[in-house]
Amino acid sequence: MPKASENAALFEPAPIEVASKASFRNWIDRIALRINSRRRPRSGDVRLSQRLIYILPSKAGMLFGVVLFAMLSASMNYQLSLGYALTFWLAAVGIVAILHTFRNLSGLLLRPGRVEAVFAGQIAEFGLVVVNQSTRERHAIRMLGEGMSAEIVLDLPSSAEQLATVAIATKQRGWLSIPRIKVFTRYPVGLWSAWAYWSPGMRALVLPTPETPAAPLPEFAAAATDGNGRGKGDDDIAAIRPYQAGDSIKRIAWKAVARTGSDLLLSKQFEGGDHGELLFDWYALPGQLDVETKLSRLTRWVIDADACGIRYALNLPGAHIELDHGPTQRQKCLEALALFGL
Repeated sequence: MPKASENAALFEPAPIEVASKASFRNWIDRIALRINSRRRPRSGDVRLSQRLIYILPSKAGMLFGVVLFAMLSASMNYQLSLGYALTFWLAAVGIVAILHTFRNLSGLLLRPGRVEAVFAGQIAEFGLVVVNQSTRERHAIRMLGEGMSAEIVLDLPSSAEQLATVAIATKQRGWLSIPRIKVFTRYPVGLWSAWAYWSPGMRALVLPTPETPAAPLPEFAAAATDGNGRGKGDDDIAAIRPYQAGDSIKRIAWKAVARTGSDLLLSKQFEGGDHGELLFDWYALPGQLDVETKLSRLTRWVIDADACGIRYALNLPGAHIELDHGPTQRQKCLEALALFGL
C-alpha cells in the first residue's frame, strides 16, 4: 500500500503545468526585450512604429486556433462542405483581426508628462500623454508597469490626446524612476495581443517624511539689520496673523488675543527685512537621533520656515546651502535632504 508521501507526489504535475504557462509568457517577453533592447526608446516622444510592436495570439486566440483545427479535421473526415466553408471563413476573420489589432496600436505617439516631488510613503503620480494623430479612433489601449496595482485603459478619439497617470507607491527617499511601461491592446476581437515597451525616462524626487508632531523651530540664529543695530528685528510689526506651528512664543501677540476674546492664538509678523534668520544645522541636532529621524526633522523645519516666510540656511555634512527664502530655496534644501548620503 503506498504511503501518504507517495500519494501526495501524484498531484505535483498540476502546479508545474500552471507555472510553465506563466514562464512561457515571461520567456516571450524576455526575447522581445532582448531583440529590441538596442533601439528601445529611453526618453522624449516615442512613436510606435512597426519595428517596436510585437503581436502574438492571446489565450483566446490560441483556443480559437485549436477549435479551428478540430473543425477542419472533422470536415475532412466527414467531407462536410459547409464545415469547410465555416472553418475557412472563421480563419479569415482571425487573419483580418491581426491587421486591425496592429493598426489599433501603430502610429500612437507617447509623450512623457509631469511628475511632482512627494514625501516617502505617498503615491508618486507620473503623467504620460498618449496622442492619436490619425483620423481613426483607438479603443482599449492598455498600459501596465511594474508596481502598478491596475492597468490603465484608454479610448482615444481621432486627432486627440489623453493623459494617463501612472501611480507608484514610494517607500524610501531619493530618486524614483518610472518602471518600463508595456503598452498593449487586444482590440477588436481579443484573438491577438499587440504590445510595445516604453521607458519614458522620468523620475520623481521622494522627500523624507516630515516629522510629526513637529518639533519647535530653533531660536533665531541671526538677524537682518539696517545698520541701526535693531537685533532680531522685533521693532517693526507689519501684521498680526494666526499662530502657526513652530512660531516662537515670544512672537505671540498676547494683547491682540486678549482684545479679541478668542481662543485662537495670534502671532506678530514683522517687516520683510527684519524677519528672523534660522540655521538648520545637522550637528546641532540631538546625537541619539538616527539619520532618517534627523532628516525628517530638518524637512519639517524647512517646510515650516518657508510657510512663515523666514530666511533660513541648511548645514549638512558635506553640503551647505546659504541663507535665503522662497520656492527656490525650499526646493534646494528639500532636494539636498532627499539625496543625503545617496
